[in-house]
Amino acid sequence: MEKKERDSGLELLRILAIVLIFWMHGASSYSNNNLSAWLCIVIESVGNIGVALFILITGYFGIRLKPRKLVQMEFMILFYCWLGLALRFVWGEAQLYGGSQLLSYLFPIIGRFSWYFTCYFALALLSPFINEYVEKTDKKTFQRLLLTMLVVFSGVTTFFFFDITQDGGKGIVNMTLLYLIGRYIRMYQDKTAYSRTKLLGIYTAVTAVCIALNGALYVVTGTVQNRFARDNTLFTIAEAVCIFLIFKDIHFYSPFVNRIASHVPAVFIMEWTLRGIITNYMFDYLAWRESSWHELILLGTAVLLVVLGTLIDEVRVLLLGRLEEWAAQGLCGVGTRVMQIRKNKINKV
Repeated sequence: MEKKERDSGLELLRILAIVLIFWMHGASSYSNNNLSAWLCIVIESVGNIGVALFILITGYFGIRLKPRKLVQMEFMILFYCWLGLALRFVWGEAQLYGGSQLLSYLFPIIGRFSWYFTCYFALALLSPFINEYVEKTDKKTFQRLLLTMLVVFSGVTTFFFFDITQDGGKGIVNMTLLYLIGRYIRMYQDKTAYSRTKLLGIYTAVTAVCIALNGALYVVTGTVQNRFARDNTLFTIAEAVCIFLIFKDIHFYSPFVNRIASHVPAVFIMEWTLRGIITNYMFDYLAWRESSWHELILLGTAVLLVVLGTLIDEVRVLLLGRLEEWAAQGLCGVGTRVMQIRKNKINKV
């Protein structure tokens, strides 16, 4: 998906983001005692910036709508969803699924198998209009738009616990907001040199406050809620922007880093299939729940998931990459011809 000549700083950030996501998912899946609860609070407050980082990177580079690329991505998603469903039948899990779960595997984009990819497709379709707006509007109007969206969709959620979108930030509104922030940085802040020390200090302070507030909620309610670490809170967005700005100004080129980063979307979509492969054929990392090293084991597992997923996707690209590209090109060609025929008929009328 990425050009080989692209600077590797932000590609490295993609890899870091997917590791953070996997570590957070592992930690948030289990908190049976006081220690694991606090570790879950810390890890989720730190790690829930992963998806926000993905979208900031996307906004920074900008989406240039190419139907062929979307079709190729759809083929990739279908491959891993259908593979995952087949493996779950082998493991005896799919037999317990309801109709909606099975449909989400069979039709992942419209079935919202992954909210991220469903919303990404929607964002890609909207991107020509969004890009045209931000390119034509002036800087102050752009700033007012961002401020309004931050107050309405993030500020209210953060401090009043009223989520207007009712999706915890896992939806098209928050994705669009982060995309716009990424576009703003590229258009107006790209040449600004930020102090990495200051950015790291701001990130640390914001994260510490987030942990403290989530910890206070845990003490008061007795349950791990991590409301201040949700995708659409000001804390999560501020943390993600700080880390993004740090990596934006790290310039180097590594074909190895870029190659691994190109597999991140595939690794992301097959996360739970990869977890099943590890627990069924390698080792049961959940068996270490009571260990004091559990969270470090989860971090190691997150890295293993990325390595395993990258290797699997390398094989898929090797075996099916050309076929997927040919099929996508053919489908788009048919679509173009159909639209041209319809256009000619309309013009004749």
